[in-house]
Amino acid sequence: MEKETENKTAFDKIGIGTKEIKPLSEKDVIVMGHRQDLIMDKANPQKKVGDKIVLIVKHPDREDNIELSQVKYLKNEKVSSSGLWFNLDEDELIVKKSALADTMRKYECNLIEDFVGKTLSTMLDGNYLVVKAY
Repeated sequence: MEKETENKTAFDKIGIGTKEIKPLSEKDVIVMGHRQDLIMDKANPQKKVGDKIVLIVKHPDREDNIELSQVKYLKNEKVSSSGLWFNLDEDELIVKKSALADTMRKYECNLIEDFVGKTLSTMLDGNYLVVKAY
């Protein structure tokens, strides 16, 4: 049986579009929720890369929520880009010098659940909107 898209056109009969998608602008967002995603190696789908935190946010220019899992933050006094990787130390706490920990400190979150309801700054990293944590 043929799988169909929402507009009832077979997915394998859809061509390439001609319109550029305008990236979202750098505006403050409100965190509505979060989740932890298991990321697998693209080259070896059986190999686990790690876990990433995804922040589900409300952007003022978008009706539906969007998801952010990348951050720009200060690392060794330079702006760096990273995923919000969920790594634990030997005490089963978030690694102190990680991008996730730095982002939590910037937004005064002791726990990941403390992000909910917070207003976060964003910025463009190439074509993608990311959390700004510096």
